[in-house]
Amino acid sequence: MASNLSTATATIEPAGRRAKSPRDHSITVVINPGAIADKSQLAATVRKSLEGFAPIGGEPDRRRFLDAAGEGSAICAGKPSVDAVDRLRAVLAGAGLRVTLRERRECGEPGCTRDSMVGWNRVFDVPVGWYSNVICGKHNYRTCATCGSVFLLTSTNSTGQAPSVRCEVCGAGIIAWGGSKIWNAELVKRGRAPSASQH
Repeated sequence: MASNLSTATATIEPAGRRAKSPRDHSITVVINPGAIADKSQLAATVRKSLEGFAPIGGEPDRRRFLDAAGEGSAICAGKPSVDAVDRLRAVLAGAGLRVTLRERRECGEPGCTRDSMVGWNRVFDVPVGWYSNVICGKHNYRTCATCGSVFLLTSTNSTGQAPSVRCEVCGAGIIAWGGSKIWNAELVKRGRAPSASQH
C-alpha cells in the first residue's frame, strides 16, 4: 500500500576517479510524492532544490531531471558545501516534504572499493561494521583497549594452538590464545603507555 507521507531523499556521493582533485560529487534528489498528486509541483520542487548547482561561467549544465518521476541530479566539483546542501534541504522542507540527507562514504584504504551510506556531514560517525570512520571492517586493524595503540594485524594458518598477541607499548592482550592462526601485529600508531601507578 502506498504511503501518504511525502518525503524527499538527497544523496551525495563521490563520482569518477579517486585521483581527481577536487573529486566530482553527484547530488541526487528523489521525491516520494505520497499525497502530492500534482506532477508539475514535484518537478518544480526538484528543479528548485538543485538551482544551487547550476553551471557558472559558460560551463555545460550537468543537471538531469526526470520530471514525471520527481527525480533530479547534479554534478559539482568537489564535495558540496554545507551551505549548498542546507539550501537544498530548505527548498524541499519548504515544500512540505520530510527530508533525509545522506552521503556515500568510501573506505580510505588504498585499493579498497567498499563503501557505506551514512548521514550527511556526520564526519566522525563510524558506519556499522567499520573499524573507524574512514576504514571499513575488511581490514585487520585493532586498537589496544588499555593504551590506545593501533595495530595492523596479519596472520598465517597454524597447525596447532597459536600464541596470544600482546601490545608492545603497554603489554595488554590484543589477541588471547591466537586460535588456529599465528598473528603478527604491526604498530601503526603508538598510544600512551600507562604510568607505573596504573599497573
